[in-house]
Amino acid sequence: MERELRPSKAFLLGSQLTLADFYMLPMIHAFGFAPEAQAIYPRYPEICAWRERMEALPAPKRFRSTQPPRGPIEHARRWVEGHRPKY
Repeated sequence: MERELRPSKAFLLGSQLTLADFYMLPMIHAFGFAPEAQAIYPRYPEICAWRERMEALPAPKRFRSTQPPRGPIEHARRWVEGHRPKY
């Protein structure tokens, strides 16, 4: 993605917003919650700038405003610990 955005493209396929941008946004957004991503993202300034442009659009802003606050899913953490293979 960083390479695709390099020559200062506003969006993934050029200057026009496309479905490709909306397809990638949820994955990039969700990955951003991982501590690993927070460490990695600064190395990819074009992706960070693209995400900021995307998040500033009316449709993503409206959608994000309807979502509940994001926090750890405690029951998922407990499930993972209880379902690890025992060797």
